[in-house]
Order: sequence, then structure tokens, then C-alpha cells
Amino acid sequence: MSASAVPAFAGSWDQVQTALAPSLQQAVAALEFKEMTPVQAATIPQLLRNRDVVVEAVTGSGKTLAFVIPLLQILMRREHAFKPNEIGAIIISPTRELTVQIHQVLTHFLSFQQVPHDSRRYLRHQLMIGGKTRLADDVAKYRRIQPQILVGTPGRLEDFLLGKGGVGGVGQLGASLREFEILILDEADRLLDMGFSTSISNIFTVLPKQRRTGLFSATLTEAVSELTHAGLRNPARIEVKVENTKSHSEQRTPSQLSIRYIRCFAHQKLAQLVRLLQRANGRKVIVYFSTCAGVDYFYALLKEYPGLNSVPMVALHGQLEPRQRTQAYRRFVNLAPDEGAVLMCTDVASRGLDIPEVDMVIQFDPPQDPKVFSHRCGRTARAGRSGQAYVFLNWGREETYIDFLAIRKIPMQSHPYIEDPDATNTLTTEENDLGDTIVVTDPASDRLLADLRAVVMRDRALYEKGMRGFVSNVRSYSKHDANYIFRLKDLDLGKAAQGYALLRLPRMPEINADKVEFTPVECDLDTLAYADPVLEKKRQEKLAERAARDEGPKKKYHPNAPWSQKKEALDRRHERRERKEHKRALQLEERKRQNPPAKRFGALVPDDLAGDSGNDDDTDDLVAMQREERLYKKLRRQGVSDKEIRRQVGGDDLEDF
Repeated sequence: MSASAVPAFAGSWDQVQTALAPSLQQAVAALEFKEMTPVQAATIPQLLRNRDVVVEAVTGSGKTLAFVIPLLQILMRREHAFKPNEIGAIIISPTRELTVQIHQVLTHFLSFQQVPHDSRRYLRHQLMIGGKTRLADDVAKYRRIQPQILVGTPGRLEDFLLGKGGVGGVGQLGASLREFEILILDEADRLLDMGFSTSISNIFTVLPKQRRTGLFSATLTEAVSELTHAGLRNPARIEVKVENTKSHSEQRTPSQLSIRYIRCFAHQKLAQLVRLLQRANGRKVIVYFSTCAGVDYFYALLKEYPGLNSVPMVALHGQLEPRQRTQAYRRFVNLAPDEGAVLMCTDVASRGLDIPEVDMVIQFDPPQDPKVFSHRCGRTARAGRSGQAYVFLNWGREETYIDFLAIRKIPMQSHPYIEDPDATNTLTTEENDLGDTIVVTDPASDRLLADLRAVVMRDRALYEKGMRGFVSNVRSYSKHDANYIFRLKDLDLGKAAQGYALLRLPRMPEINADKVEFTPVECDLDTLAYADPVLEKKRQEKLAERAARDEGPKKKYHPNAPWSQKKEALDRRHERRERKEHKRALQLEERKRQNPPAKRFGALVPDDLAGDSGNDDDTDDLVAMQREERLYKKLRRQGVSDKEIRRQVGGDDLEDF
């Protein structure tokens, strides 16, 4: 289906071949969706005809309702009601946020149920996600409410259905899957990209083969095709495509979405971001960074920048605690339509989430996985609304990314460099061989970075976050999937560090300080304090402890000494041996002059061992020491421990062997 052949909407809900249940019609009307989207019009009838489906559609095309509505219709129209502990449907999605969103959609539709005479026909659902609750809590809730629909992430559902650590498992719970009707896999390509293929395969083993299965994805990869062969039976393939009305070429983004790229140098990206956010004041904006540390840093930094004081900001990434992630997501989603805010996030919020009224998406860093690009942009221009998306690209090799995305059917248009409105005609520009205007210097951008450096110098926590954010960004850049475009050796690390408003360059293998052009800020980092008094108190205590250690006696450092040997014991042994050898040498020299060689026990005793009699103490000592040393070497070759050697040889003087 193309945009030129099929309109943005594909008929009213009354035109569904199988009439929807009254409660479903009321729920749809409450959402003010008067007409179906093409993916809904194509998918719902197939599922209601008991067909498996594989659906590929662009982001924002209405896939959630395309499986929620037929799922509920199938369960409501069953001939027999579910018995207690019978599970009728499961929906699997890759992330907690998307799972919560699907659960909320189900809650809306089920709230329109009218309590039937047979209470067993009243459908209930349960959310199952890891991190927020324990598995034991989910098991207890399941036993209490006895839901027919489970919505969850793959890991938690696998633990629940198969059992983990003696908790859960359909057999132990007394749950039954004999009446199971339908399985939905949402964002199937990401389920596999995130490494859930084993969990999904394990879930397949406990589900009955006679079931309906719906697989929904924005892109159908080779791995998704393999999953289709493993878990679906002769599925109906549904592809909803968009056609550009001007070029008549297919594209993978909504026709209402305008994607633009801004080319600049690495140290100018932050100024471009600030100016875009200032332009979008009063609107909802999502800004994507490549790493969690980058989100933490820019969220903390730009909150303190005076030019953005009036803009509410929210941070969201995968390393936040589940409760913090949920709070951040809800805070942004629940904003009033006319209330502007900025969500700074990683790709954890790039797919599947239906965040209402998003006007603009900004990609500070292009994603590591090129497939994610369209999903990021698709957070705007949803449900028929228009939207804008921007991406920052460095001059040079990164410009190849434009043609790369065009091949992947993602068209983009150039956007001119954004100049500070209060500083006109201050740019220094030049033209390249292609006639493009390159902004060489932007004094307003340099002043902005100086102001942000001043902000960093007020709080040591910002300095540390900036260092971590930059290091993580460089390493993320080096691992880009399109590494023939995003090559680390082509990235100006000095300008990139300047663009992070760093005070110093971090020490890392990727940076050769002698070859990177970067001017550090003149400041004493030892006196740079935390703004948080608790953190600063701990820092001062550590500094005091370090100073006390430095004032104490210093131990002699032996750089080549093996750690496993007792150095002091070896030194004592060598010192004793040297004293004995010196004493013995003096005594033997004296005997040589006084006594001729003599035979003892039929053998010739060397001159240096001859003495006045067989009871010579010094001779006995030497012979005993030689015997003990030969025994020590023999036992060492046999792998005998030092403790056992001391036991067999004996003597306090031999404790160090």
C-alpha cells in the first residue's frame, strides 16, 4: 500500500468485515479514532479469520490497535468462558516502557466491559516486567486476580511460564495453556536484536501449536524471517508502505515527517542544539544521545545554562533504576498538550512508544544501529500529525550518511547552519568544492562554550560527568555499525572535546595528547569542589586520609620483586650466608697454613675442609649446610611447599628456604 494509492486513513470502523463488540466500539470512539489506518484495516480481518500475520509497517502507523482490538474480540467471542487459571493470550514486547504502554491501552479497552451474568467472561490482564517487581510478587498477583491476558517482557514471561528458582511455572501454579488463543510479538526485530531469541524459543515450547500468532515490526530482518518459520503457520504477510508524492519513490518514514540534516564541526553541535531548543520553546522535543553517560551530562549541564532556564527537562536512559525510568517517562507523557519540555534520552525511548504531541526530534548523535534512525524520527508525526526531525552531521566523511539513508528509503533535506539571532553577520564562512557553505568560525558558539565551561567549573560533579560522557561517546563512535562512514580516525577529537565543554582532555588510549589540538582551561582541579555538600565532605575526608598516608614512612619500592616471595626473609637468608662464608674463609685460610691434607674414612678430604680432628665444628657446619641446600633444591624440584621443606630440613635458620 502506498500513500498515493491509499489515503492516511482506510475507512471507518463500521466497515470491519466482522462487526466489533459494542464495548470495543465504545473504547475506539472514546479515543476519537473515527477511521482506521491502512495497517489496521489490513490486519484486523486477517486475525479475526484465524490467520497468523506478519506485519511490516512504518512507525506511527497504528500497529498497537491492530493487534489489541482483534485479540480482545477473539477472547470475548469464545463459545465457552475461561476457567480459573486459564491463560488465553500473551503479548511480548522488548522494553518496559513499551510494555507499560500496551498494558495501558488494554486497560482502556477493558474498562468498557460490561459485567456479564457469567463473571468468568469478564477479562482481566496483568503486567509482567522485570526490575519493577519480584517474580514472587507477580506469581502472588496472578493467583489473586487470575488474568486471561499477560503483557510482559520476554525474560519475566519466560521465568513466569517455565519457572525460575522454584517460583512460577505453569505446572506449579496450576495454570493451564490448553485454551490459549493468541500470541503477539511486538517490535519483533528489536526483540531479536536485544538477544531475546532464546527466551522466545523457550516460551514457544510451552504454548500450544494450535494458536494464532501475530508478529509486528517496522522492519523485517533475516532473523525475523527465521522466527516466522519457527513460530508461525502459513502467515499472511502485510506490508504498509509510504510513497513520496513528488518523486513517486517508496520511503520508510511517514509522509507528514520532515527530516533535515545540519552539517557543522564537532565543537559547533552544542550551539546548534541550544538554538534549536530555544526556537522550540513551548513545544515537546526529544533529544537523542548515543550513551547513558552523555544523557546524564547534557541533562545536568543544560539545566544550569541560563539560556534554557525556562525549558523543563527530563532524562531517560537504560541505566536508571526502573522506578526512575517510569517516573521520567510518565512525567513527559503526562504533560499538557500546550506545555513544552525536552526529553533527553538514549535509544531506550526510540521504538514503539506512543508519546503524544511530540513536535520535534533532534539526534545529537546518529545511532550506532542505522535501523534505529527511522524509529527515533518516528516519535513525531504520529496519528496524522506533522513533525520535524533533525540530525547533526560533522563536515567530511559523515556526509556520506545522507546517501546511505537515501538507499534505505529515508529521504532527508539539508537545513542551513543556525546562527545566533542576537549575533548577526559574525560568521566566517567558505565554500567547498561542491559549493556548500562551511561555517569556519562562529564567535557566538565559542562564547556559549565558554559560558558552559564556567558552569562546569562551579561543580566538580559536572566536570566528572563530562569526562565520562565524552569517553563513552568516543568509544560508542568507534563501535558504529556503519564504521566505514563513522571512522574514529576521521573524527577531530580535540573539537569534539571542546564541544563537550571539557576543562581537560581525559586519559584514554584513543587520544594522543601530543597530536590533538585542545586548549585546557587554566584552573586548579584539586580545589574544584562539589556543589553537593555531602559529596564535598566525603572528598575532603579522602584528601585528608591521603595526606596522612603521604606524611608517614614510605616503604622501599622494589619494582622487579615478585609478589609471591617473601622479600625480607630472602634478604635475611642472604645476609646470614654472606657472614658465614666470610667467617669460614678466614678460618680455612688459617688451617691451610697449619695443617696438611689428611685422609678421613678412606677418602681424601680436600685441603679447604681438613681440620685438626673429626669434631671440627666449622667443617661440620659447612657439610650440614651443603647437605641441607641439596635437599632444599631437590624438594623444590618435586614441587614440595615451603612449609613441608622446613619440616623435613628443620632448624630456625632454614625457615626462609
